[in-house]
Amino acid sequence: MYFKNLPDILYLKYKKNPFDGNYILIKNIFARIKLVDDIIPSATIFDDYFIQDGERPDTIANDFYESPYKDWVIILINNINNLYSDWPLTRSAFDDYVKTKYSNPESPHHYETIEQYYNGKLLLPGGLEVGESFQYKKPNGVYATKEESRGFVTNYEYENRLNEKKREILILKPQFVDPFESIVQNYLKFTPSTEYINESLKISKN
Repeated sequence: MYFKNLPDILYLKYKKNPFDGNYILIKNIFARIKLVDDIIPSATIFDDYFIQDGERPDTIANDFYESPYKDWVIILINNINNLYSDWPLTRSAFDDYVKTKYSNPESPHHYETIEQYYNGKLLLPGGLEVGESFQYKKPNGVYATKEESRGFVTNYEYENRLNEKKREILILKPQFVDPFESIVQNYLKFTPSTEYINESLKISKN
């Protein structure tokens, strides 16, 4: 349904005179709508979902909406632009990716603070990114050792955090899918430009 409602554009097949008739009619797959408050008015129509290893938009859509062809709902709701970069990798694909990207996946990617307390009060939260030389200064003016002040996050751990974060998505509750399709149809209206169909141009039938 989503691609059916995308606007048509004229695509120039050859880089010649733009009026020589070498145009074909295609769908503008780069046209998107951004979901804003007036499109989705209430968070109560969503469920939180954690993507399991190997799941895809079409398999999730089939589980929730009984149709793999409603995968566009999953994609659009979560503002996914590129499935490769915005969707979590499977564990095996992730391991291959990290091994390819880093010569040593277990070496430090960056350093983060370790929680520091004084008289039961948290003075320094953990997880703040700092430099390798960071040392926490205690209330009495004494510096804690580096090992007491910060720890390191490996390349593997860093990439795994990013990949796991991608598993947290929203699922539109099934009873709202049909109304949502109607909303999308209304919002898939784009301002005409010189790339859109112009009756003065002849469309190639080749």
